Amino acid sequence: MPVSRKHPRLLLSRLFVILLMAFAMGVVDAGGATAATLGSTELTTGWALRSAANVTDTGATISQVGYSTASGWNPVTLPSTVLAGLTANNVYQNIYFGTNLKSVPDLTGQKWWFRGEFPAAATTPGQVYRLRFKGISYRAQIWLNGTQLDAGAVGSMVAHEYDVTGLINPGAANALAILVTPPVHDCKDLSFCTVDWNPEAPDMNAGLWGRTLLDTTGPVALRDPYVRTVLPLPATNSADLTVYVDAVNATNAPVTTTVSGTISKPGHPTISVSQNVTLNAGERREIAFTPAAYPQLHVTDPALWWPYQFGSPELYRLAISAATGGATSDTKSIDFGIRQFTDYRTTVNGTSFAGYKVNGQNIMFRGGGYVWDMLQRWDTRTNAAHIQYVKDMGLNTIRLEGTLGNEELYDLADKAGIMLMPGFVCCSAWENDSGWSAEQAQVAVASLDSQMRALRAHASTFLWTYGSDQPPTAAHLTAYKNVATALHWQNPTLDNVATWSNANAGMKMDGPYVWEPPVLWWDTTRAGSAFGTTGEEGTESPPPLESLRRFLAPADLWPIGTAFNYHAGKPGSVFDTIAPFTNGVSKRYGTATSAADYSKKSELQNYETTRSFFEAWNAHQHTQSFGTIFWMLNSAWPSVHWNLYDYYFKPGGGYFGSKKANEPVHISYDYATRKVFVVNSTLAARSGLTATATVYNIPDLSQKYTTQATVTASANASTQALTLPAITGLSTTYFVRLRLTDSVGATVSDNLYWYSTQADTLGNKSNWYQTTVKTYANLTGLNSLAANPDVTATATRTVSAGKETATITIRNTSTTAVAFFLRPEITAGNGGDEVVPVTYTDNYLSLWPGESTTITAAYQTDDLGGQAPYLRVRGHNVPTASIPLP
Repeated sequence: MPVSRKHPRLLLSRLFVILLMAFAMGVVDAGGATAATLGSTELTTGWALRSAANVTDTGATISQVGYSTASGWNPVTLPSTVLAGLTANNVYQNIYFGTNLKSVPDLTGQKWWFRGEFPAAATTPGQVYRLRFKGISYRAQIWLNGTQLDAGAVGSMVAHEYDVTGLINPGAANALAILVTPPVHDCKDLSFCTVDWNPEAPDMNAGLWGRTLLDTTGPVALRDPYVRTVLPLPATNSADLTVYVDAVNATNAPVTTTVSGTISKPGHPTISVSQNVTLNAGERREIAFTPAAYPQLHVTDPALWWPYQFGSPELYRLAISAATGGATSDTKSIDFGIRQFTDYRTTVNGTSFAGYKVNGQNIMFRGGGYVWDMLQRWDTRTNAAHIQYVKDMGLNTIRLEGTLGNEELYDLADKAGIMLMPGFVCCSAWENDSGWSAEQAQVAVASLDSQMRALRAHASTFLWTYGSDQPPTAAHLTAYKNVATALHWQNPTLDNVATWSNANAGMKMDGPYVWEPPVLWWDTTRAGSAFGTTGEEGTESPPPLESLRRFLAPADLWPIGTAFNYHAGKPGSVFDTIAPFTNGVSKRYGTATSAADYSKKSELQNYETTRSFFEAWNAHQHTQSFGTIFWMLNSAWPSVHWNLYDYYFKPGGGYFGSKKANEPVHISYDYATRKVFVVNSTLAARSGLTATATVYNIPDLSQKYTTQATVTASANASTQALTLPAITGLSTTYFVRLRLTDSVGATVSDNLYWYSTQADTLGNKSNWYQTTVKTYANLTGLNSLAANPDVTATATRTVSAGKETATITIRNTSTTAVAFFLRPEITAGNGGDEVVPVTYTDNYLSLWPGESTTITAAYQTDDLGGQAPYLRVRGHNVPTASIPLP
């Protein structure tokens, strides 16, 4: 089990004192023998960073205890990349603002020293010390206490481990020196690569990006525990569990060890297994406990792990230990879920697509492509916010295209019921594998082994993709699959996720990657529309004005220019501008006159885009569509391209459009056929529902058409409720309001569309990232909505354990005017920024005359920054008002 990172910045001196006190007391087993000190300490503090360009001392010297880093070195906290360490020391400042990143020089043309000192536990008979590096990028020479451990550690995603028992200074200080050679630019090494998502980091993420650990064990260490779970599908009333763990003999003589494990969960019987094993000198062996040999591993009535919206993500605990000579030599523990993912194929429009089941139930995976901070910085608060936002948007999946190694995110996904779709990245050395060197082939296999070991035990992992845009060559694919077999990988795999390069891929990647009107997702004759299974597609998505102001100077906010577009895709790529999105705004909503006007209209378009995207995929689920990934979930830095929420966690139009579309039970409108669907994304059927569709002219809100239909929403299915006819006499811009109510009239789903008698139409030209737009809808009628000053808001607040919940009631007291696209926000102070991260039960609301609604907002007190909370409400035709929260 990974060491907790809840308090990663404790002073090492304090840790050292605590450890020495514990070690001095000794640990005595029942037989009277002194046991080894057991534990795993993350080496986070006491480190320094320096360019090797002007360092003449050798690694043997730098790795001596007491070597001075007082001059010319920058103190850093691990994990850290080179650039992360330099920015933490203000060598480069505010690099995400404007075009400041351009001022950072290329940092890959030199090597970099990381040096740290740390204490080690006092020695006991049989004590073993092991150093583990979870991630070094790209090459490293490693010294400990004057001795070189490795002259050529290579591979950003390869874990490295060393037995340092003979080199450690027990009960004293020790020194590590690591000389890092960065990856080369343009994704030419098997390193981390963001392709065209953003500018490349000037250091290409060189450094010790993963956790660095000192493990202390007895003669036998345990590694990579894992429980494989198999259900007798379609039944789920039992499960066969197989427990695997590697045992490592760290001595130069045979050792007999007893490996024992327990599987437990409150309210369920505890399972115990044990076996004796003799390991040869230096041997690492996989130990297996199978149901055939241990019948207790056949579990009846298991508590199953279910993804979000399907049920509870139940987890069990595996605790496993190795004992030698009557003393505990090592222990490990993990949480795991009893569940089984399976795949199937369905042909749609002549192409074979992959679909997935969990515990025998069809599941429509829907999610976004995750990327960590450009400098690969993350922490528990950030990881938790990502998981919280994914769930709040009604998504159930995160794709990790090469963004592998944030193991805390995996743990949080397990607990939240969020599925993970990991795999290697596209458009880089990872896919240009036909010309690999022998070293690259070895690095690729070792990378897969390291990452699959980290992922295989997680209940959340449902798929591994060996390639993205293109499949690996046959030889490398065979090598990859051999790794998966050896590791007992229990989940489906895909060779790649793009049918354009592999007809049998099972997923398509036919774009778009720039803005398209909502009708594209619904028109299943078009590339990128909602049929089959897609590995990714998405659009530009400029964040709200409040966020734009955080990374752009006032002069760069408007008109859109160089600095603004620098925060689109990678410079020099086809994505280094958001012109298609801006064209959509200008031609549909009217040419923007200022940054504020542009943002106001962008929010409408972002909402439209993501809502229609997920609605189209959901409406066809399990018949024509089987899974979709929006490109992207978030962004590596403040970006105006590809995200459902921005770098600062401020939720905007894209976020709330996704949240609306992915309601558990949702009513939606098909822009292409005028059909109305009710989508039930849960495993419980809903009967006695009524779907109502009403069409209104703008600006007078005169009703032009209304209809109703009784609906039974089958579990985990989409149901067509009705079809709107062609309606005459409509204003150029009009409203379509859909409502779904239950048998007592309570609202289940309320959804408002704005559209035009001049519809969006698509052109005949299409490529891998764009379909041309022939005509644009005329939505300028929204600008003629009557101003509505008659919106009132009240709020109450509860505070508990550092968390706050605001209950907000908003009323439209006007008798004639709609309150359109209302945005309630909890702000830090009167007129301050929105507190983030924050979740709302609903947002971007619209209220008809006389209507009211109540929502809640949840956030952390600490995120107010000491300011009093206020409620700010504004809308498309509603002036801004702010009141204090009581």
